[in-house]
Amino acid sequence: MAKLINTENKTFGTAPGALIFTGEKRAETVRIDALRYNTDSWEYFDQIRPELAQAYISTGNITWFNVIGLHDTQVISTLGEIFGIHPLIQEDVLNTGQRAKYEEIEGQMSFFVKMLMADRKKNTIESEQVSIVVGANFLICFQEMEGDVFSNIRERIEKASTKIRTRSTDYLAFALLDAILDHQIVAIEFVGDRVEDLVNEMTLRQNNSQLIRLNKLKRDLNMLRRAVRPMIEVATQFEKSESSLLSKKTIPFIRDLEDHSLHASEAIENYKELLNDELSNFHTNSGSRLNEIIRVLTIFSVVFIPLTFLAGIYGTNFKYLPELDYKYSYYIFWCVLIFVAAGMLYFFKRKGWL
Repeated sequence: MAKLINTENKTFGTAPGALIFTGEKRAETVRIDALRYNTDSWEYFDQIRPELAQAYISTGNITWFNVIGLHDTQVISTLGEIFGIHPLIQEDVLNTGQRAKYEEIEGQMSFFVKMLMADRKKNTIESEQVSIVVGANFLICFQEMEGDVFSNIRERIEKASTKIRTRSTDYLAFALLDAILDHQIVAIEFVGDRVEDLVNEMTLRQNNSQLIRLNKLKRDLNMLRRAVRPMIEVATQFEKSESSLLSKKTIPFIRDLEDHSLHASEAIENYKELLNDELSNFHTNSGSRLNEIIRVLTIFSVVFIPLTFLAGIYGTNFKYLPELDYKYSYYIFWCVLIFVAAGMLYFFKRKGWL
């Protein structure tokens, strides 16, 4: 049974803001890449040393730092000191089980969301926490592992005269959230296709293996709901933010993000309701089949009650039974049994019980 609250990664007694990584321990080195751009040009830097990150920020440019790996708390602490990230935000970055949310502390906007990637070949959905910290001329994206859903955004930045090249960090944050939501919707469609296939199959016939698949799909939808539903709150708080970093030009795009997240959440609920209906139909049909079996067995038992009664009478050990000396008693006895059984079956059929 899934835990509603995970206490395995919680360290009790630690002070608020203590940097403790709660995810899977890894051996590889944390990697930091940077993409710096303005309206006229862009530059890409890879494998940046944490203590030198400040050197990649300059007036008139926006620098997007991508931090891959959270297991080295010293790297996170160094970046926090350089960019003035609040200790509570750093703590949330390292908490990979953090619920999706929006925070605004000391002039910086922070986002914590779940990035979902559906793999149709492996028939799996990978989930990873992504934390985004937004400053005046920089944005830091923290990821657990290699691979993300931001390739299209990088391509847009590399092209001249695109909207993202002319906007500030708030629009870049929106673009990252929008890409994450788009892939969440892809994951919903991936599970939704499996739900519809199962429903169509159960319409034709039902068996116990389908019940196992149905329960697995319900667990998948619950996982999607935990990732997608908080995105509505994130988008709403982002839109209503009074931060100086948020431009009025970005607000309509955020509203569109909120609308899409609402539709995605509704899609999950619709699929869950569809599975619940099929589960109810499965149990109803199973009960109906059981009732049919019991009815048939009951009818057979009722038919054999008078037959057993007659057989019991003529199976007694009394010496003098008048019919025993008659030549055709045996055949007459069988005729009586058949007549009684046929008469009862006819009566049941007239009543609609058969």
